[in-house]
Amino acid sequence: MRQTLRTYNSVWKVEKVLYGIQDIPLPIPVTYRQIGFFFGGVLIVWLLNHVPPLSLFDLGLIEYIFLPGLFAWFFTKQLLDGKAPHRFFMRVVDFHLSPHRFNRYKEIADVKKPYRYSSPVSYRKLSYAVKDGEADEHRISDQVL
Repeated sequence: MRQTLRTYNSVWKVEKVLYGIQDIPLPIPVTYRQIGFFFGGVLIVWLLNHVPPLSLFDLGLIEYIFLPGLFAWFFTKQLLDGKAPHRFFMRVVDFHLSPHRFNRYKEIADVKKPYRYSSPVSYRKLSYAVKDGEADEHRISDQVL
């Protein structure tokens, strides 16, 4: 059972909000982070417009307003597995590029020969005996290799 420790750190982390540009009010207030993701989306759309199959479509308003706006909304308002989407995607890529062989959080080298036990290894093996049409799952016998 986990308990959350309440702190007041987030109270002091107030995002800066832009309400207007040069005395022209914006329809909705936007944060600098949303503006950054919006222009990142514009850059991605502009780059994809130079790829041959996608350069055949010219959808101006949808490409340069709607898609970057959707991109900014997704990356600032949604959470994937409790994380911001860009951090989640970075962790997924990091996981797939990692060697998947760790010992105490450090990468281990591939061992050419497998490990051999020097002494006998004992283990328990379930033996199922059928009595009166039902399996006896509580009978355990010790086996030694």
